[in-house]
Amino acid sequence: MTKTPSARGKIFFFSGPSGVGKGTLINYLRETKTDWIFPPSCTTRAPRPGEIDGETYFFITKEEFEARIKKGDFLEYAHVHGDTYYGTLKAEILEPIAEGKTVIREFDVQGFSQARERLDRNDFVSIFLRPAEDLDTLVRRIKERAPITEEELAKRVNSMEKELELADIYDYQIFSEDGNLEKLFNDAEAIIRQEQSD
Repeated sequence: MTKTPSARGKIFFFSGPSGVGKGTLINYLRETKTDWIFPPSCTTRAPRPGEIDGETYFFITKEEFEARIKKGDFLEYAHVHGDTYYGTLKAEILEPIAEGKTVIREFDVQGFSQARERLDRNDFVSIFLRPAEDLDTLVRRIKERAPITEEELAKRVNSMEKELELADIYDYQIFSEDGNLEKLFNDAEAIIRQEQSD
C-alpha cells in the first residue's frame, strides 16, 4: 500500500556506535531517495571548509540557540565540546511528516532518548545499527577513517559500550557486517518499506 499525499509521514531514527556505518547508510539513502527529507542539525560552531549553511548544519549564534531553547524550539539538544551547542529543531522534523513525507535522521543514543519523549509514538520508528563482529572491528574502522589519539579512542570505546547496552530501547536492530554494505542498505530499506505500508 502506498501512502497518499494526505497521509501522515514518519520519522526514521538511526543510531549506533561510532564506526558502525550510520553515515554511510544515511548518505546512501540521501542519494537514492531524493523525495525523502534529511534535516540538518543546528550548531553554534563555525562552519568548516566546504560546509554549507542549511545543508550541512544550520549555523546560528550561541545567543540565538539559547533563545530557541527557552522557546522550546528543539526536539533535542546537547552542550558539547566545551562551549558548543548542537540540536534538532522540531519544525524541521514535524512539518515534513505533517505533509506525508519520510524523514531520516541520525541520532546518538542521548539525542534519541530526548526526542522520543517529545514525540507522538506513532510518528517515529527507531533503528539501531550494531556490529556483526566484535568491538575490535569498529576500532579498526575508526582508525582507518582518520588519525585518532589513544585517549580519544578510549573515549569512543567507552561510548560504544554504553550505547550497545541501550540498544533494546529501539524498535529494530540491524547488523552491520564488515565489508557487506549491501546487506546493511537492504535491511534498512526493508524496515522502512514495511513501516511505510502499515
